[in-house]
Order: sequence, then C-alpha cells, then structure tokens
Amino acid sequence: MHVLLNTLQQNTPVPVKFPVDEIVAFHRMLPGYKPTPLVSLESTAKKLGVGRLLVKDEGQRFGLKAFKVVGASYAVFQMLRRRRGGRDLVPEEFLTDTGRHLARDMVFTCATDGNHGRAVAWIARLLGRPAVIFMPSGSVAARIRAIESEGAQVIVITGGYDEAVRCAAVEGRKENHFVVADTGYPGYTEIPRYIQEGYMTMFCECEHQCEERHEQSPALVFLQAGVGAFASAAAMFYPPSASSPRLVSVEPYGANCLYHSAEIGDGNPHSTGSTEQTIMAGLNCETPSELAWPLIRDRFDAFISIEDYYAEEAMRELADEGVVAGESGAAGVAALIALRKEQPRFLREVLGISHEDCIMVINTEGDTDPEEYRKIVGKKAEDVRRAT
Repeated sequence: MHVLLNTLQQNTPVPVKFPVDEIVAFHRMLPGYKPTPLVSLESTAKKLGVGRLLVKDEGQRFGLKAFKVVGASYAVFQMLRRRRGGRDLVPEEFLTDTGRHLARDMVFTCATDGNHGRAVAWIARLLGRPAVIFMPSGSVAARIRAIESEGAQVIVITGGYDEAVRCAAVEGRKENHFVVADTGYPGYTEIPRYIQEGYMTMFCECEHQCEERHEQSPALVFLQAGVGAFASAAAMFYPPSASSPRLVSVEPYGANCLYHSAEIGDGNPHSTGSTEQTIMAGLNCETPSELAWPLIRDRFDAFISIEDYYAEEAMRELADEGVVAGESGAAGVAALIALRKEQPRFLREVLGISHEDCIMVINTEGDTDPEEYRKIVGKKAEDVRRAT
C-alpha cells in the first residue's frame, strides 16, 4: 500500500450552498426509495482496533446493487428542468406524463465501468427512453448484462475508461444524444456537478441515522475514488470545521490518479497515463475529474492506494458481518486492514484518530459480478444475506 498525507490541503469552505433538502425530496419520490442501512461492524472494529466502525450499505440502493443512481437520477431531473425553459419542474412531476413529455426525444449516453451506466439506463427506462452505454475493453459480462437488462444498448470499445468517456462525448455530439457523465472535462461541467450534488442524499441519510440511533458522529470517513465525483461530494457535504470528519481517499494501487496528482504536488489533476487491471473495476480510472479534483485537493487529509488482495480480504470480512460488498465497495475496509498491517500508527499519530472514535466507510456496491464474488468470498451473496 501507499499512503500520502495531503500537503495541498486548504480546508477552505466551499462557497456554494447546496439544496440538500430538495435533493433528498427528489430521491424520496423515486419508486422503491428507502434509506440504505447504516450497519455497525462490531467484530471488524475489534479486529482492527478501532472504537466504532459503521458501513453505509449502498449495495441495497433501489435494487441496483450500487450507489450511482442517486447521482445520475438527480442530474437527469435537472436536465429536464433546463429543457422546460426556466419553468420549474418539481420532483413529483419527474416520472409523470410531464417529465416523460420533456424527455420525449432524448437518448441518454455515458461511459461506465458498470454501475454508473446501469444507473443511467435505469432512469432512461423509467422515462421510457433509450440509452447507449460505452464500456472499456475487458468489462465483465455480468455488468454488461445488468445494463442491458434495463433496455440499454452497450458498446464495448477498444481502450480504457478514458477512451470510453471520449467515445461517449464524441458520439453524443454526433448523434445529438444527452451525455450523463460523472467526470468533468473542458466545456462539460454542469451535469457532473448535479451528479455530485445527487450523492449528498447518502451523507444526509447517514447524518439522520446517526442522530436517530444516538450514534457517535464519524471522526474519519474513507471514500473510494475513481475519477473523484463521489469523493468530492463528501468534500461538499462535510465543510471544514472542528466537528467535521477527516476525509481519506482510497484507490487501487494500479489506478491511483488522485494519489498521483497529489504526489506531483503542483495542485493540478494528472492522468496516470494508463491503468493496470484491478478487480476494483469501478475505480479503474486514469484521470481525475477536473470538476472534482479541486474539492478533493483542498479538503481531503490523505490519499491511500491499495493492492487488490486487501479488497479481497475486506470482502470476506464484510461477508462475515453479513454485508455483501463488491470489489470496489469493500475499499474503505480494505484501507483499514492495510493500515492495520502496514502502518498501524497512522490513524492515531498522523490523523489524530483515537481508539474511541467512530470511523465510517461506504459500501458503494454489492455483488455486481456475482461469479467473481462467489470465488473471492467462498459463498454466494444470497447465502451471506441469509446467514444474518
């Protein structure tokens, strides 16, 4: 593993007020909405020597096995608002004839490693519209089938995630499709910003769940990162203050573009140039989002990159606790395991996290590759859930 303390951190408040109440209200009206569980991992906390360990289980979000839909759905809602020519579109109208009429000629497109593409396809299906999803070479068949099950067309390109992003942008312009990308690039920032805002529902749920259960608020949150959209949402939700948690980014060792950018140290986002294959497919990204990077740079306390075997160990550990976590979803616990084994003093002596403090991780995906999950964990996801 590699650990890098953030020397670029500014801890300056984000100068924008976000409509968190409206974002949560929007998600509440989607079919099948309910807050995902916030689970206390008591056995794992004891093993890792931490006071309290909580996991937000996004593997149960809308039956899609991943968190991405809260970002994609809110972005599409805002796209329809914009199409209405300035007249307001309330959340309750989104999936009615009003919303479907606004989307009547739209074809949605994006690049994905799996979860974001399924989220976009799901929203397109609810609106009665087609979707075209671009995926990098080597994409797992189960993730392709999951996207196709929502009625979308999947195009597997020759190249990695960055090339898939480029193809979605180019083909989107050529075919007049509506690109729903979660990474910002020159000339394209509005939709990624809405996606970041949509992710805030997760953190708002966490806050309410801690209050309702009289749980200690987290002193430290691990956020897995690909291009950084999800991690930057945490930076937006948790402004720097004495009561805010420390934030740490977790990436695969072979695809650590945020770590790489922080290591170069000039304040700019940098591509790794290419990525090695990693089982953490949802995090296998070469280049930080230009929209997300400044927020992460100025707010995060540290960057960690880990080898795949730590993700596998974390998947098994979470399964023992009754939580089904995919390879990318287990990244937060994987980072804790790696720190315990390789840098056991880091949390306490560098980040100031005591043995009594609460740590939170986000399980961003369930068994999105069921066969690989069974191979790594030694049992099917259904058996893990049945045992609890």
